[in-house]
Amino acid sequence: MATELKITGFHDAVDYKIVQCTAIESADHQVNVTVGPGTLYAAYLDSSNCSANVSLHILDGKETTNTEFVLRGLAQSTRSIQVPTGFAFSELEFWVSANSAEADSTSFTGTVDVTLICI
Repeated sequence: MATELKITGFHDAVDYKIVQCTAIESADHQVNVTVGPGTLYAAYLDSSNCSANVSLHILDGKETTNTEFVLRGLAQSTRSIQVPTGFAFSELEFWVSANSAEADSTSFTGTVDVTLICI
């Protein structure tokens, strides 16, 4: 028989922040999405509802205005990238555009969902 039983909620057990932005339909920047510094470990780009190829641009807005990571997604697909050692950031920013060139803000057709896993 256990001498003590302790139940911990998910939010108490891990420090992960899951950032979800759904139905993105423009190349607008999402700024400081975790409201502070952290480390990015994974990014998911769901373009299932998009009829064009798209690119997810990720950067540390405090360090640069240029894209630091690009995750290219084909039309009507889901893509992910894992960063095993993590990408440390001060102010995490992202946006979705039609092209993967740095600072591209070309419009695309359809909607896209983005999920970021951070600590």
